[in-house]
Amino acid sequence: MQNRPLTNEQSRISIDTVQLYEAFREAFKSSVAYRGGMHWKTAKGNKYLFRSRGRYGAGKSLGVRSEKTEHIYNTFHKNKKEITDRFKQLRERVKTQARFCKAAKIQRVPKIATRILQELDQRNLLGNHVMFIGTHALYAYEAAAGAYFDSSLLATNDVDILWDVRSKLTLAIEDKNKPEDFIDILRKADKTFKIYKKQKFRVANANGYMVDLLKAMPSPITKNERDRIGGPNDLVAVEVMNMSWLLSSPKFEQIVIGEDGIPARMIVPDPRAFALHKFWVSQQQDREPIKKRRDKSQAMAVAQLILEYFPNYKFHEQHMKMFPPELLDKFKNILQEGKDDSPSLRL
Repeated sequence: MQNRPLTNEQSRISIDTVQLYEAFREAFKSSVAYRGGMHWKTAKGNKYLFRSRGRYGAGKSLGVRSEKTEHIYNTFHKNKKEITDRFKQLRERVKTQARFCKAAKIQRVPKIATRILQELDQRNLLGNHVMFIGTHALYAYEAAAGAYFDSSLLATNDVDILWDVRSKLTLAIEDKNKPEDFIDILRKADKTFKIYKKQKFRVANANGYMVDLLKAMPSPITKNERDRIGGPNDLVAVEVMNMSWLLSSPKFEQIVIGEDGIPARMIVPDPRAFALHKFWVSQQQDREPIKKRRDKSQAMAVAQLILEYFPNYKFHEQHMKMFPPELLDKFKNILQEGKDDSPSLRL
């Protein structure tokens, strides 16, 4: 199964886009610190400098009006204007760059997926608490390699999001009377998302695009863990066997480009862990045959990509100690089948 390398022009535009988007994300993070405002309030005959945050007027006093507080006031508004202007300029440049991405045909990821990624990233959930797994992870691996998988491997109408319940997670709350649920975040990406009545770990939008929220089975199995990120009306994460393998593996970060040319930051499992886990899934007796074949194809395609484009990634037991040694040995034997003794197969 051959991967199609990007042309020189596609590579140039891809690199430029990644660098531009990283600058845009930095500008966004800087602008977050200046959300809200700073103004003077009068109380009991004195003027006080008040720092407000959020849309509901919450904030605190920074002290009575003085030379010091006036300096704070002037510096805040000067910096806020500079940072806001830079953020707006970079946002427009990203939109302009999107046209170049589309012209070069390097836009790959479903737009709804990149929108979800952007919402998760904005709230610091991506990587810290959740990551993409399953078929969508292939977009991150191919973008990092600069070589495209066959489109048949990528065809899917759903995304799997793995939640790490070990990390303490409190969603941002602007209105204390209505805490934000995970479904609220998904609806920021597409307002038509609705939770399945019988499968509360799954949502689907009006076009049938589905999002599943997964979590690892607890250890021991009797351990009582959270199953909702938000409140009682939120998605209920489904427990899946051996998700701990993916949670324990190093995370892999890559900027990917959506169908509309707009990039997003994607966090996925280490590609070796993805390949091994997919291979394990393909060996399960209760797995549907058509899915088993696809699972194995994806596992082998990612393994081939690793061997060809990521020389620092090796299938050594010391790097993949979260997996059973016998599974790793079996996978390495499968990879070796049909190969010669060339040292290019770095096992």
